[in-house]
Order: sequence, then C-alpha cells, then structure tokens
Amino acid sequence: MRALLVAAGCLVAGLAAGAIWTWAQPDRYRADARVLVRPGSNRIAPAVEALAESSLVESNVAQTLHLSSPPHVSATSGKGGVLTVSVEAESRERARQIDAEAVVILTQTVAQRFGATPGVTVTPLDPAHAAEQTSPTPGRNLLLTGLIGLVAGIAAAAAITMRPRSSAVTDPRVERRLGERIDEVSKRERALAKRAGELAARERQLELRAEELAAASSRPSPSDQAVVRREEDLAQRQRELEVSLAERQSDLEQRDAELKAREEELAAAAVAAEPEPEPEPEPEVPARQRSAGGWTLQALESLVRERSHAAPEQQEEWTNYLFFLRGHADADGVLPASFDQLVNDVFGPLPLRNGG
Repeated sequence: MRALLVAAGCLVAGLAAGAIWTWAQPDRYRADARVLVRPGSNRIAPAVEALAESSLVESNVAQTLHLSSPPHVSATSGKGGVLTVSVEAESRERARQIDAEAVVILTQTVAQRFGATPGVTVTPLDPAHAAEQTSPTPGRNLLLTGLIGLVAGIAAAAAITMRPRSSAVTDPRVERRLGERIDEVSKRERALAKRAGELAARERQLELRAEELAAASSRPSPSDQAVVRREEDLAQRQRELEVSLAERQSDLEQRDAELKAREEELAAAAVAAEPEPEPEPEPEVPARQRSAGGWTLQALESLVRERSHAAPEQQEEWTNYLFFLRGHADADGVLPASFDQLVNDVFGPLPLRNGG
C-alpha cells in the first residue's frame, strides 16, 4: 500500500511540474504561405529553399518591418515545385504579416539572383495565413512530465518493497543482554576516562618537575657564587693596586726630579761662590747606592716568607706587589732605587741592607 502511494505521489508531482511548465511557456503562432517554383527541377527548387532560409531574406524582413531581431524563416519543398514558407511570432496577425513580407522579399530576391537564367519564377499560390498555435503545448508537457513522475514513483516503490522489514517482536532476553553489554561498555569508558585524567595529572607533575630542575640547573650553586665573588674581589683589588702603584711611582719620579733640580741649583750656587773651584770627585755613596741598586725581589720574597704569621690580607697584598714589581726589576731581580720609598711603605719596617 505504501509503495502505491509513493508511485501515485510521484505521478501527481510530475503532472504538476508539467502544468507549471505549460503555464511558463509564452504564446507562439505559426503562419504558412505556399509559392510555386518554376522550373521545379532538382537544381532550382533546393536553391530557392536555401535562399528562403538565408539571413539575406531574414535581415530584409526585419529591416522592412522594423523588427528588433531578424525572424526565423523556414522553407519546406513539396511535390510539383511547391515551397511552403513558415514563420513563428507571438500573435497570429504578426506571424501572418512577417510570413507575407518574407514571400515578397523571396520573390524579389529570386528575380535578382536568377535573372540570367530564363524561365525561373516564384509565383504565390496560397497567401500567408495563421496555421496553428505552436506554444504552449500542454499535451506534450503533461505527457512528458507524467511519464517521468511515473518512472520515478515505480523506482521508489520498488526500493520500498525490496527493503527488509525489521522484526516486530523483540526477545526480552536479547534486550536484557544488550542492556548488560551497554552497561559494561559504559563502565569501561568511565574507567578509561578516569585513567586518562590520572595520566594527564601525572604528566603535569612531570612537566613541573622538569621546569624546577631546569631552573635549579640554571642557578649557580653557593660554592660557584663564592668563587665568582672571590674572583671579582681579586680583580677589583688588582685594579686598585695597579692604580696605587702608578700613583706612587709618579710621586717617586716627581721627587727624583725635584732632587736633581735641587742638586743642580746647589752646584750652580757653589760655582758662583768659588770662581775657580778645584774639581772634586762626585760623591761615591749615592753612586754606590745606585750601582748597588735597590732591593731585590729575592730579598723581598724571603722577607715575606719570614712574616708568614702576618694576616692573610697582608700576605695577599705583599704577594700582589711582588707580582707587579717583577715588571720593573732587571734580569737579576734588582729593583731601581726609585722604588725604595714604595718598598719601605709596603713591606716596612725593613731590616738594614748590607753595605747600606
């Protein structure tokens, strides 16, 4: 029963589509006119038919009747040289008018084209008249769409008929087993979801632990920090010692220059007081002191070792000064006499040197 209803519904739908199609078609009418072509030979009649359907005739008709577009002119050859000229238009009168004008232009064109051929004529037999309405075509439309709907309905009914039917009665035991199976699957899914949550929390803890380890590894240890601070203190102390040594050396050089200037002034005064002084040898004690040189690095290092009971800061200062004084000692480790004051300030009190 259901299949029949589906087939009938498809048929009705097809007929409705045909009715809509018919309603949407515009009105069209065809007009016919017959002419006699002489001679009706197999050579002249096809030529006149082709000329009647040519764009030359259609454009002349459109120009004469002031049409927006050239009409479509068709020609059909019959027995005895009879040629039927047909034209379609939106009204009966318009179709008849266009068809009559097409016959007139065809007659004139044949006379022009075949004027050199004796005996070729086109004579109107049946004037243009409305033959039939060509559009809309409700019979054809309804038949076509009805057949399409019927075929679609039969196919749908066959598909419904061939579809297997489900059992109307269900076994209670089957339903009970199915429910138990669904419960088991639900419990398993809940357990899996719980396990997934635990794994996610565990992964989060591992990530936090890895971040803590990375942060701890990036921070220096207390021992490393102490070493860094010690190195910075030593570098700062070294820079201070260099500045102090440079300042003291500059002071010593300035004092030496002042002493030399004083000696020159005294010598000039002595020369002025005695016009002809006897040459006197230069004092030997300063010369011996300069020739003997100042303190040696070996003596200062021995002195530092003897004072091992001194404070660590003092020991470190003496060691740093010994390191910088090496750059000013000669090959034998003797320091210039200009460094005596610096040595006395840094390493004093000093014991008396031999020969001093």
